[in-house]
Amino acid sequence: MRTYVLSNPSIAELFAIIEREPGGYRHVFRGQGDATWPLIPSIYRTRPNIIGGPAKEAYDHYEMEGINRFYREAMPYLPSIDRNQTNDRVLAQHFGVPTSLLDWSHDPLVALFFAVENRRANCDAALFMLLPDARVSPDIMSLGTYQAFEISPPAIDRRIPAQKSVFTMHPYGDPKAPFVPIDQRPDMGSQITDHEGKVTRGFAKIVIAERVKPLLRGVLFAMGIDRRNLFPGLDGVGQHIADRTSWVS
Repeated sequence: MRTYVLSNPSIAELFAIIEREPGGYRHVFRGQGDATWPLIPSIYRTRPNIIGGPAKEAYDHYEMEGINRFYREAMPYLPSIDRNQTNDRVLAQHFGVPTSLLDWSHDPLVALFFAVENRRANCDAALFMLLPDARVSPDIMSLGTYQAFEISPPAIDRRIPAQKSVFTMHPYGDPKAPFVPIDQRPDMGSQITDHEGKVTRGFAKIVIAERVKPLLRGVLFAMGIDRRNLFPGLDGVGQHIADRTSWVS
C-alpha cells in the first residue's frame, strides 16, 4: 500500500494524488477520522461471546445471529428487497448491524467528508483508495481467489445513491487466527500497470494532516458535500444546520 500526505487544504492536490495512482477514479474510496485506525469490517471489531472453535467460525455465527435478529425485529420497516446472503448483509450493514462488509464510496469527496467531518478529532485523518479484484452484484458469497470483492448495493433508500455507496468483502484468512486488517495485507488491490510500465496493486492511503481538516471541511460545505445532501431527509437537514452552527462557533 502506497501512502501519501495531504498537507494543504486543496481539492486539486487531492485529485492530483488520485490521478497519480494507476486506475485513478476507478478506485473505491473510504474516509476514516483517525489515520491510525486500521481497515477492519465492523463484525471483526466486536468480541463474540462464543467459546470454542476457530475464530472465523465464531464470527460467522455471530454475524448471522445479528442479521437474523435484525430481520426479525425490523421486518415492519424494511424495504421490499429479495433476500439472499449478499442483500441480507448489505441491508443490515447499511442500518448499523456489524457485518463482514466495509463501506466505501465511488466519490472521493464523499469519502473525504467522512474523514474530516468530526471537528473534535484532534488527529490526522485518512482517505483510502482501493481497486477491487472484481465488481459484481449477484448473490455470490464465495470469494475464490479474490482479495477484494466489490458489491453494488440496491438503492434501498436515498442515502445509497446520494453517497454513491458501495461495499467490499474480503476473505477472513487463517480461520484460527485474528482477522488481519485490510491495510496490512500485501496482496490487497487488483494488479494494474503503473505509469512507468511496472505491475503494482491498486491500493493507497492518503493521510490528511490535522491542521487542514477544518479548511477542507469548509471547502466541502461550499461544494454542497454535507449531511443535508449525503443524508437526504429531515435528520440530514437538522444535522447539517447543527454542524454549521458548531463549526463557526
